[in-house]
Amino acid sequence: MINDDIIRIAGAGPSGLSAAIALARAGRKVEVHESKADVGARFIGDLQVIENASDPEPVPAFLQRIGIETNFYVRPGRRATFYDAGGRARTVSSEEPYCYFIHRGPIEGSLDRGLLAQATALGVDVRFRSRLDPAEATIVATGPASPDGIAKEITFATDQSLEIVDVWFNHDLSPGGYSYLFALDGRATFGCAIVSDFKNIEDYFDHSLAVALKVHPIDTSRELRTGYSYMNFCIKESATLDGRPYVGEAGGFQDYLFGLGIRYALTTGNLAARSILESRDFDALWKEQWPKKAETSLANRVLYEIAGNAGLRSFVKQASSARDFHAYLASWHKPRWWKSAIASIVRPLWRNEGRCLHKPAVHWCRSKDSQVKVPPLGPVENE
Repeated sequence: MINDDIIRIAGAGPSGLSAAIALARAGRKVEVHESKADVGARFIGDLQVIENASDPEPVPAFLQRIGIETNFYVRPGRRATFYDAGGRARTVSSEEPYCYFIHRGPIEGSLDRGLLAQATALGVDVRFRSRLDPAEATIVATGPASPDGIAKEITFATDQSLEIVDVWFNHDLSPGGYSYLFALDGRATFGCAIVSDFKNIEDYFDHSLAVALKVHPIDTSRELRTGYSYMNFCIKESATLDGRPYVGEAGGFQDYLFGLGIRYALTTGNLAARSILESRDFDALWKEQWPKKAETSLANRVLYEIAGNAGLRSFVKQASSARDFHAYLASWHKPRWWKSAIASIVRPLWRNEGRCLHKPAVHWCRSKDSQVKVPPLGPVENE
């Protein structure tokens, strides 16, 4: 017999586990069903970031407010080197961290393992290799369904002393995206993220990696792992389907400028929990902050792409000239009337008029070539 007092969550990513943690802290019985054998199974121990510029609330205060302990690797980012299409390197810096680096995947010290430990300590029943049909779930947190951007990444071991935070802004190397090399505390991640021409991701990755290795001729073969991830962004009228909240990437909650979504995942998972605990409408809760953020994010994406490499050179120059990079980046995320105007113009031009995999049903998403096959999410075997 089904116990109707139990809250069932489909998916054990950051959004699902943040919802479970909030619910369990309030004394509710929670089951989390994860189709994979472990948390973070689609990641490879890669370095990712929780951005710290889209909201005035700093990440540490944000995590504390939603009841998340930092029992995982976390390192503030205050400096980086940006490269423009001409290969010119410029340094950006800030006193307040512009991001916090974390690890993703089924490894010790990752965000995924940290959230799992917190959830189970609170009595959450996490069931692996258990695929819960969304129709049977209270909260749907199943991750991305449709690629609005794709990234290929590798991770590998490095010397503990090596510290690199480099980003290449060059549409020829990564159309509509960027490539990056992070090496911190003995682990490194190189990735190439693109938003178009998905079928050629391997070529873009190889060319971007060659450029990075000319700057940093380091050994990438130690404990090498390879994987793919998606960006999933849509603007919706509702993030519920048959009364069920769709949180994190399952609901298309992600930044469209740089494809960052961990903060949105944790936020929407917590809001879904609040909607249950406070008997409030989930759509009303996320609409208090997301619509303007999504509109601004779309406008930022348009500007990023149409400005071309000349625009990216200007972005890199301005970022390095700014007294504080955190403040400069935060200015990109602020709603402006002219960004609202850009978003209203581009939405009908970029609208996907065909079939897509975004959920819930009523939404705006960008037109993509549905005939192009993209690599599956997650790790792949290295030769």
